[in-house]
Amino acid sequence: MPFARRDALIQGDSVRQIWGLEEEAPAEARLPVRRDFQPRNHAIEETADRLHLRLGEELEYARRMLDAMGDELSADPIAVSRHGVVLQSLDIVGQMLGHIAKVICSADPESAIEQIGMSDLKARLTRSGAL
Repeated sequence: MPFARRDALIQGDSVRQIWGLEEEAPAEARLPVRRDFQPRNHAIEETADRLHLRLGEELEYARRMLDAMGDELSADPIAVSRHGVVLQSLDIVGQMLGHIAKVICSADPESAIEQIGMSDLKARLTRSGAL
């Protein structure tokens, strides 16, 4: 019997308990994977415009409804096998709505756009040219 397998049999469930109690390194001690990493300022100041805040809230509500619908449909294995690509599109649309809601609610929309992680959406929002 291999040594590790024998030890697991001897210790039984205590192995899982020991693994769960390991301390993680503080976030400051971890180095980023990318060398050109620059932390983003995630604190976005909200706008004073009530209409923009309400529009952002409505977009966020629509995003949550899409997420709930996607979760419900994803629980059905037949729907996932038949409509996997469409379900993934629902997730992408939800992410887009969340980012757009943050931009609308922001007091500084340009900096909010710079913090968007979806490169396609960011490129569309920052493109120059006629509307």
